[in-house]
Amino acid sequence: MTPKSPPDITVFDIADWFLTRAKDEKKPLKHMKLQKLVYFAYGWYCAYRDYSDPLFADSIFVWRRGVIVKELYEKFKNFGDSPIEIEGLQPPDLNVSVIEILEDVWKAYSPLSNSLLDSAIHRHPAWHTALHSIEWEVVMSPESIRETFKNMMAQYEHA
Repeated sequence: MTPKSPPDITVFDIADWFLTRAKDEKKPLKHMKLQKLVYFAYGWYCAYRDYSDPLFADSIFVWRRGVIVKELYEKFKNFGDSPIEIEGLQPPDLNVSVIEILEDVWKAYSPLSNSLLDSAIHRHPAWHTALHSIEWEVVMSPESIRETFKNMMAQYEHA
């Protein structure tokens, strides 16, 4: 079987990869941190790979407390503030370019607290644009997320 690539990857594939990695490293992963890791994976994938296809098709929403993928929220909300534990979870078969991004995101962001991750997200122009809409829930456009992360990448390259 051929490893999955966008547009065949789902948000659940990305979540399963992070959950499997967390379990392998014996680092409990809670729902809200998973949401943030998924967002960073989406953004960095768009910036580094510059593909027209986003990492997954599900929309990323801005809620007052941060970013969220509703489908992921619905699946894991019952865990509340407890670590997500799923028996028999296997890592999805993803292509190498996707795994490289997920590895980088895991290494950079998994050690950070939720409040540090929130602070990082709240500085993103894509989040501010969506938050200041008059709507309660606003979809962050893939283009705005891509531009936010491309700008961050350019800042890192100049530093």
